Amino acid sequence: MEAAAHFRAETRKLHQQRVSIILLAGMALLLLSGLLDLAFALADLAELLPWRLAAMACCALLLLANRMDRNQQWSWLIGLTGYLVIGLTVLLALPYQGGIVSPSYVGLVVVMTLYTALAPLTVGQTLLGGFALTGLYAASAWLAAPLTDGQAMDLFNNLFFMTCFVLIAATQSWADTAARHREWSLRSAQSAATESLRRQAESLEQEVRRRTEAQQAVEQHHRILYEAIADDLVLIEPQGTIIQANHSFQLHFCRHNEGAASSLYDAVHPDDRQTLRTAMEGLLAKDAPLSQLRLTMVDTRGEPLKVEISGAPVRRRGITRGIHLVIRDIRVRKRLEQEVIASLRRIRQTENAAILALANLSEYRDITPGRHLERIREYCAILADELAKRHQFSRIMTPAHIQNLYQGAVLHDIGKVAVPDTILVKTGPLSILEEEAMRNHTLKGGDVIKAMEQEAKGSGSFLALAKNIAYFHHERWDGRGYPHGLREDEIPLEARIMAVADAYEEWTGAMPPAERFSHEQAVDLVVRSAGHRFDPVVVDAFVIRQHQFDQIRTTLAEPEHGHDRPTD
Repeated sequence: MEAAAHFRAETRKLHQQRVSIILLAGMALLLLSGLLDLAFALADLAELLPWRLAAMACCALLLLANRMDRNQQWSWLIGLTGYLVIGLTVLLALPYQGGIVSPSYVGLVVVMTLYTALAPLTVGQTLLGGFALTGLYAASAWLAAPLTDGQAMDLFNNLFFMTCFVLIAATQSWADTAARHREWSLRSAQSAATESLRRQAESLEQEVRRRTEAQQAVEQHHRILYEAIADDLVLIEPQGTIIQANHSFQLHFCRHNEGAASSLYDAVHPDDRQTLRTAMEGLLAKDAPLSQLRLTMVDTRGEPLKVEISGAPVRRRGITRGIHLVIRDIRVRKRLEQEVIASLRRIRQTENAAILALANLSEYRDITPGRHLERIREYCAILADELAKRHQFSRIMTPAHIQNLYQGAVLHDIGKVAVPDTILVKTGPLSILEEEAMRNHTLKGGDVIKAMEQEAKGSGSFLALAKNIAYFHHERWDGRGYPHGLREDEIPLEARIMAVADAYEEWTGAMPPAERFSHEQAVDLVVRSAGHRFDPVVVDAFVIRQHQFDQIRTTLAEPEHGHDRPTD
């Protein structure tokens, strides 16, 4: 739509220019007709001159109106008006100069030719203008006087000629319009292409400037970083000759009075020079980066310096131009690593001590042996380690998961702090209410750890395992446990592990010496409880590692023994 509007606007502009020419040519034609009358028909001059002068005056006014039409809105109407005014003026001469056979008929053809040939008319405009003048000619000839047979034939011939001329002019107008439209389309396409090329050229220039400026900024930034970086940076040739080095390298390995070292190998301890050469040859042969090569260099004071070297080849057009190396003093890092490891060890020890102390709160109110919790967590870790070898548990029982289980296991009975002392120390059978209160220690303990987990906001991943153990370690494989009566895989794996470890601990270490079972008896009880009280897979792991249970029971044994009420 926008392209069509532009074409119409260009056509209106051309029409306005051509209308001025048509009006001027029409005025010239009227003037020429008057001169011809002056020369050959002086008698008719007096009759026709006023009309011709009036027509010329009208054309002059139309010419002025056309020039004042800034928006080219009325050009076609102005041109048509001028065309009809000039044509009517020519028609007025016909009665004076012989009627149908008058030579002024030629003037009509000239007027039609002038208008249809010069004005950029459409087919419809050409037909309208041509047939309008043809109709006026026929009407004036018909009304002027009765026609003889010969005059009627002449009129018919003239009208036929004028009709054919109008049709030819309409065809020409169609061809001219189509040609102008094609020309305009080509010019528009060329202009659009030229504009697109101009914009692309400007965009390319801007992009080139931007990239040039960015490259310069990057190079400047690189130079600043190259000089300011704490590590030693050096660019060497494949043979080891130093091409460029930053200030830090020069400070460490170049004497002030000698400038840069001639070869990197001069700054390497003699015992490690062959190691560096082998690494450089491997780097060039494989065209792969060098990573964390550790060796000893000698600084400007002659003292050995432990460093770590990383680097990569620098290539231009497929040719190795040099090797860029980063040399890092690892003495500080080693010291920091040792400090971090020691700090983490202290944090872990403090954390374990705090967890163990928290767990002992429940044990201090009970009469269980003092090393009960230590044995329990070792038993759980042994079972978890064995289960980690099995395909179905290998993704779960990672070293980190086992460590979290080891930490969380000691909190399994933390809920006993909420059990009244009268129930904990009672030696006789418990009432139904007392039994319910004792069993609620699983819910109390799980709730306490859950609150701790929420407060920690995920920082203590072992708390999630500890919570499951506290809640569910008295559930049974056959669904007859408490507090929820879960069965089989509904019970979390860590709680199933704790169930076996806690039972073994109760039968071999928590009961009074007179009632305590031997290791073999405890193993037999655990095996016979598989599929009822315990998970058969966990029992199978227990059987495989039972000798370690016996070792822990013996190693962590204690002279004082207490009593933990059977929980089943």
